[in-house]
Amino acid sequence: MLVKKLTITNFRNYKQESVLFCQDRNVIIGENAQGKTNLLEAIEYASRGRSYRTSTESELIYRGEDFAVVEVDFVARDYDQKIQIIVRKKTDGGKTASGGQKSEKQIKVNGVPKGNTRGLKGHLVTVGFKSQDMSLIRGGPADRRDWIDDIASMLSAGYKTLLSRYEKAVTQRNRLLKTFFERGHLTGSDIDELKVWDQQLATMGASIIKHRVRCLAEALPIAQSYQEKISGSREKLTAQYYFHVSSAEERRFDDDESGEESEPSVSMENSDLLAMEEREIALRLMQLFKQRRSDEIMRRQTLSGPHRDDVRFSIDESDATAFGSQGQQRSLVLALKLSELKMVSEHLGEPPVLMLDDVMAELDLRRQGFLMESVHRDMQTLITTTHLDGFEKEWLTGATLISVVNGHVDKSERLLPI
Repeated sequence: MLVKKLTITNFRNYKQESVLFCQDRNVIIGENAQGKTNLLEAIEYASRGRSYRTSTESELIYRGEDFAVVEVDFVARDYDQKIQIIVRKKTDGGKTASGGQKSEKQIKVNGVPKGNTRGLKGHLVTVGFKSQDMSLIRGGPADRRDWIDDIASMLSAGYKTLLSRYEKAVTQRNRLLKTFFERGHLTGSDIDELKVWDQQLATMGASIIKHRVRCLAEALPIAQSYQEKISGSREKLTAQYYFHVSSAEERRFDDDESGEESEPSVSMENSDLLAMEEREIALRLMQLFKQRRSDEIMRRQTLSGPHRDDVRFSIDESDATAFGSQGQQRSLVLALKLSELKMVSEHLGEPPVLMLDDVMAELDLRRQGFLMESVHRDMQTLITTTHLDGFEKEWLTGATLISVVNGHVDKSERLLPI
């Protein structure tokens, strides 16, 4: 799988630009704030239909313009393909929840209109590694859930739809909890209505948990192997999926800014979760909804389910977030992202497009070298950097160097053997 050409109009700080990429190593070089990352963002946007940098899509549009266009010509499974996404500001002047201007988008794949982002699935597959990925360890549970959900979405055809349905159901259930709170009492019909939502959430939630635990079970041995190589066999990586709190007495509410419980007190072994039937997990979730009904109404939130879950990583049985050094944390994230890359490659039957955004700044020379060694020559790689220090001369030989200056591709050249 490879990107041949990116054409963008009114995207971020680009008015109009077309960029050609070679089939193996592409190094996008330039000073900070020139637009290097914007090129990778545009490709990932075409791949997934959303930006990892903003949830307000009108921010993607060049200042003063009303629309932006992203077009990517690429090859997948030996066929030439094309994705086009047009984002337009809504003329009614409506605002998003964060205060940004609302927008709408049109998606075409090979000239065929798609009704939503699900139509993009399986066409252009990218795996990204960027400095923000350190939030896998340093961030909150939502960052780790997003990571495992991204993998599950690439490996399972219906997972993204399942996750979307579940999230909508949580929103609707939360509205119901708010209604009960404002009313101040529950009737018998209220409880019956809540049970209907409980059943829906428990069924979908159990399926999400099973998908996630299967992904974790597949990724962990691969990540462990990478972690062992990076650390010189000195560190052992383990991971645990946390999916519930068992009782009111064992709970403790230590909320972060997102309103999530930062430390669920009870987990089950990954092997036990893998062995459980989905209906068993659903029953446990139903029990939790019942146990926590009063808390949920008081807080007007659904407090149990996969939208509250976490994955915790440990090095030598010590929590990597609380006790890992910066070097250990960087190695762990590198191992996790490389495991993701390997899993997706095996699932596709061909390498995805690998995009490395300013990761050299997060890695020391040894880890930079390990990353470069792990990138196969037959995998198209797009990497942004401010300088070429740290790159092995052999790795750069034959690479295409793309220079970016203030929203323009200044030049593109093939690096010859030295």
